[in-house]
Amino acid sequence: MKFFDKKKYIETEYEDRHIENLNKANVPYVIKERREFTSLLSMVYFVYSIILDCFVLLGIAYAILNIDKIF
Repeated sequence: MKFFDKKKYIETEYEDRHIENLNKANVPYVIKERREFTSLLSMVYFVYSIILDCFVLLGIAYAILNIDKIF
């Protein structure tokens, strides 16, 4: 099974001369588009989730440390 095989990719900004060079060298390629805004949003969401997880963990630790005051 080759589920965990590593593949290497080259990613660069699009320019016509890059495509011409790839075509001359008979190198297969795929053009993919990605919005920078979605990359930024995913990073913001990741940081936001980490911060919220920290608040939850601090709340659990606070509850455990103050368990005698609850009962």
